[in-house]
Amino acid sequence: MKNKIFCISLLLLFCQCTKNQDSQNSPSKEKVLQLYCWTNYFSPQMIQAFEKKTNSKVIINYFSSNEELLAKLQAGAKGYDLIVPSGYLIRALKTLNLIEPLGELNWPELKKLIPRASKPDYDPLHEYTIPYAWGTTGIAINRAKIKGKVDSWAWVFNHPEFKGKITMLEDAPAVVGAALKYLGYSYNESRPEVFAKAKELLIKQKPLLKAYTIEHDSFLVTGEVALAHIYSGDSLQIRKKNPHIEYVLPKEGSEIYMDNLAIPKGAASPDLAKEFIRFTLDTKMALLQTQHLFFSPVVDIRGLPGAEELFSNPGIFPSDYVLKNFEMASDDPKRIDLIQKIWIELKSI
Repeated sequence: MKNKIFCISLLLLFCQCTKNQDSQNSPSKEKVLQLYCWTNYFSPQMIQAFEKKTNSKVIINYFSSNEELLAKLQAGAKGYDLIVPSGYLIRALKTLNLIEPLGELNWPELKKLIPRASKPDYDPLHEYTIPYAWGTTGIAINRAKIKGKVDSWAWVFNHPEFKGKITMLEDAPAVVGAALKYLGYSYNESRPEVFAKAKELLIKQKPLLKAYTIEHDSFLVTGEVALAHIYSGDSLQIRKKNPHIEYVLPKEGSEIYMDNLAIPKGAASPDLAKEFIRFTLDTKMALLQTQHLFFSPVVDIRGLPGAEELFSNPGIFPSDYVLKNFEMASDDPKRIDLIQKIWIELKSI
């Protein structure tokens, strides 16, 4: 009996030693970052570089609009470590206590932010957000279908000969903003009587449309549409697949948007999320992103090898003169509510 007990004890000791040795020899547990963002908004090479540097895995989920992101978080969605909201949404996210404060950030990279991104009105001290990328909304033209000069919103609102060959963004503020600009008002107009005019215009326009969408590949790459209301970077990406696509900034003006990185409440890996945010501010990573996705960087990449040709692209770096009639969307809750009312009515027709 004693010999049997002795043998069992030796066996247990051997198993424990083996377990300890395996634990010492095995690599540390891989960290996971859950990223919730717009489709095709991060370079795969940048993601791979971050994973390698931090021994982590980045898992990406997608939303199609700021409104979808907000609704998801308000409904109590968990499991996200990092989100990518646009500037006008930040006020609501802070008010509803849906994002975490970042704490004190002594990052030298913040000194490389361009003026447009260094002190945004919605979060001037970067207490909750760090800018990630900026761009414009404008018009993508299929030059295989349109040869003349296109420089106005009139081409998507007042050209019935292109019925069924026009798309508008699945983005309520951008659509209403385009209508306001075409009518000669500020992108951030908020008077109800002016909104009534914008709604009338959009209702009149709807029969001309192929769709409201942010998925442009199936329409523009194939040549199915002639005109598309679109984000700047998306248009330039599609041009690589269809060289007939040209991006135009309307003379009436439009939107300048600033997308940001923020940590939602209850994030499981907030420290890893901060590492990722800081990683995106590295100028070499910003250059890589711009070369791959064509959205404008928030840090100064001038002087880096390969950056010069990007600065010659007016879709990525439009001049101040071209942008003189462009505005960032207001975060006024009353205005946002008016926009959503128009959108709900418009989509129900």
